[in-house]
Amino acid sequence: MPLIPEQMPTREDWLDALLSAGGSPQALLGEDGRVLVANRAFADALGCPPDAAEGRTLAEAGLPAGTADGIERLRRQVMTTGMPAGMAAGADGPLPGLPSALALTPVADAGGRIRAVALSADATTSDALAAALAEARAETAQARADAERARTAKGKFLSAASHDLRQPFQAMHLFHHLLSGRLTDPASIELANKLEQAIIGGETLLRALLEVSALEAGLVTANPQTFPVDELLAKMLEEFGPEAEAKGLRFNVHPLDAQVTSDPVLMERLLRPIMANALRYTLKGGILLAARRRGANLRIEVWDTGVGIDPSNQTVIFEDFHQLGNPGRDRKQGLGLGLAIVRRLAQVLGHPVTVRSKPGKGSVFAVEVPLAGNDGDRSDDGSADSDPDPAVGQSASAAASSTAGTVLVIEDDAMQLEGIGLLLQGWGYAVIPARGIDEACAGLDGGVATPDLVLSDLRLSGPETGIDAIQAVRARCGRRVPGVIVTGDTDPDRLRSVDRSGFPLVHKPCDPAALRRLLSSSLKAGRGALLAGGRRPDTACNSARPR
Repeated sequence: MPLIPEQMPTREDWLDALLSAGGSPQALLGEDGRVLVANRAFADALGCPPDAAEGRTLAEAGLPAGTADGIERLRRQVMTTGMPAGMAAGADGPLPGLPSALALTPVADAGGRIRAVALSADATTSDALAAALAEARAETAQARADAERARTAKGKFLSAASHDLRQPFQAMHLFHHLLSGRLTDPASIELANKLEQAIIGGETLLRALLEVSALEAGLVTANPQTFPVDELLAKMLEEFGPEAEAKGLRFNVHPLDAQVTSDPVLMERLLRPIMANALRYTLKGGILLAARRRGANLRIEVWDTGVGIDPSNQTVIFEDFHQLGNPGRDRKQGLGLGLAIVRRLAQVLGHPVTVRSKPGKGSVFAVEVPLAGNDGDRSDDGSADSDPDPAVGQSASAAASSTAGTVLVIEDDAMQLEGIGLLLQGWGYAVIPARGIDEACAGLDGGVATPDLVLSDLRLSGPETGIDAIQAVRARCGRRVPGVIVTGDTDPDRLRSVDRSGFPLVHKPCDPAALRRLLSSSLKAGRGALLAGGRRPDTACNSARPR
């Protein structure tokens, strides 16, 4: 330690200077094994300044675990026996890799009680310590790099598996729907229904396994932001309201004018299995979705009047493939992965999930989310309260004729493109098929009908996405042509990009009836906006594609 200029050194300063003057590493270890004081040579061997080593154990200061453990064993021996200990050069003891002498000496107080242990080594040992530390740091850096490469490889594999495995399921859904519409024989219709159940069961299991794998691999990360909790509640109402109504259950939502800090995409994924279970296990009564303030947090609660859960099972329900009341593993009752996914998502988000339940009375699942403060009155999105099925009360042909239009379908998978085209044509739409953005724009240049809507897969060939495709068509046509994105991707970053774009999103494999309703509502909204702007629906597109 250098002396301070123009200041009379104290005895402590001189002792510190003497300790630091030698080239040998020296340190004083306390009764708990922590460094009380260390000289510069010792700190240099650890790769840190002396004050950074003081107050820490040798392992915490950065010494390799094996070396730190060996010194700690010797220190305890000295504290117990009161006798010096050490290792001679070349000895094969608790300090492998250190070829030079290491000495530990007891330090007693005036009453003879050993209060510390002095550790000293020669300069050669200092070099060995530094080399061992450098080697350990290099090994740690290599291990981190290997882990990151493995994580990246897992991410690429799961992303490709998610997209590529969903494609055939989507094609099966589309062709099954087309086939079912042409069957008249009761026996054939029954076989088609069983085929549909098998397809749905297979893709449901695939989706759940891929999601669990992504969470286990650490590929899902939270992207916290501030948003009104009512938006989340409205989405749950819109998604699960029709199912509750079909079962004759009351579905009440208690909104709250408050903002929370969380990842809205992951929060939807967390609440969805809880809501699905509430509907599945509630046979009469109803479901309540409520938001309640609890100090600095907000509790999103899902109440149901279902069968309830015995206290002995309220922990195991969050384990993989664990189901209550389904010993025969009937897939119609779920897979037993929903709450396992909830548990993993809660860990990613850092939001505690709790459950209270009484058998025969019902259950309450709650998620605690940090409050971000009140931002004034916020009304629900009007679409959340709209009729979920605009075609209710109409025949299929009447619904098709009232919403028919021209749909530009952009899909790089030939089988998917053909299946979607046949499906839309069966609903009365004119279809413009395209394998990518260039082909779509070339078709518009060739004089094809101006599309009333663009239906595009999210991941196209090359770096361009379905979002780019819709925006390119809009720029070409000079107006906001309605767009819908379809994807089998589960990557949170890609899903957030769709959310930011504002385009409606449909997940593959999609329910044809749900897709039909979405196309109908999107076309109606697009036509209304077009007429409000004073433009005719058949306005021609521009002739140059923006770059």
